[in-house]
Order: sequence, then structure tokens, then C-alpha cells
Amino acid sequence: MSENSLVDNLVESQKKPVLNARQVGVAAAFGGAALALVLAGVTIPIPGTPIVTDPREIFTTIGASLTGPVGGVVIGLLAGIAEPGIPLASLLAHVVGGVFNGFAYKNFSWRLRSKKPVSLVAWALQVVLYYTVFVVPLFAAGLMLFYPDPEYGSFLAFLGTVEAGAVPEMVLTTTVTTIIMAALPERFRRPLW
Repeated sequence: MSENSLVDNLVESQKKPVLNARQVGVAAAFGGAALALVLAGVTIPIPGTPIVTDPREIFTTIGASLTGPVGGVVIGLLAGIAEPGIPLASLLAHVVGGVFNGFAYKNFSWRLRSKKPVSLVAWALQVVLYYTVFVVPLFAAGLMLFYPDPEYGSFLAFLGTVEAGAVPEMVLTTTVTTIIMAALPERFRRPLW
């Protein structure tokens, strides 16, 4: 093989970076916002319950959706690492949830963008699935795995309790993020990966 063809093969075979500069910036901004909310202790009491929520999921869902699965990992790490007392459960839930959002947005809601109302319904469904299939079950599993407590009882009973407690947060996050996605021009909703 000649030296020129070797150089050509090396140039052509170079892969794209895992995250481009724009993805890094967006992931850092959204993940940093989620981390800042957790560190600042910003919580929202849910009326009629002893449960509090925080608005970090607004940043994790939108940020991971825009930056893709790898950006979702970065955002999930930043969103979960400072969870008071239970960081491993939060990391498990947010990292896997971030990967889901990265794949789901580009391959579901974004593909329906020509019909904005349908795309927004798809977005809302994505956020509901993020909560009910990924974040809440993985958070419950992480609590039982990393922070076992006999008080949790069986996994399914505990999961039901955690899912019920997460409903107000899910409704709030779904509503707020759907409004944001409806207001953003298409160029700002475009997946970066």
C-alpha cells in the first residue's frame, strides 16, 4: 500500500467525536442547571402530600432530548450526583432516563415535527414514559439495591408508592416542557446529534 493511500484511509476512517462542541455546551448548561437546582435545595411542595419535587427534570428531559444519548449520560450524571443521601439511586435513574430521552426524541417526537400538535403529543408521551418506565422504576430499584430498608416492603408495592408520589411531578414536568417545546422555534428544537 502506498503512503498516499494509507494517509487517505486514515483520514477517511476517523470517526466523529462522541460529543461535538455544541452538544458539550448544551449538555453542560442543562446538566449544570439541574445540578444547581439540587445543590440550592430548590423544591416545590405538592399540596395535600408530604412530598416535595424539584424542577430539575425540566432541564434533564429537554437537555437530554436535544443532545442525544451521550449528552443524556452527561446530563444524567450532573442531575443525579448531588441527590442528598441517595445519589446512586438518582444516578441510575437519571443516566438511563437521559439515554432514553436522547433516543426517543430524535426517533419519535422530532420525526413528527411537520405536524406540530402531533409532535407535542408525542413529546408529552415521551415525558410520561420517561417517568413511568425509566426514572421512577429505576429510582425505586436503586433505592432497594443501594439503600435497602425493610420498610420498603416488596419491590412492586414500593414501586407503586413511588409512582403515585411522582404523579404530580410528572404532570408538572410534562406540562412545562410541552409549553417550552411548543414555544421554541424549530431550529432550537433540532437534535444536536
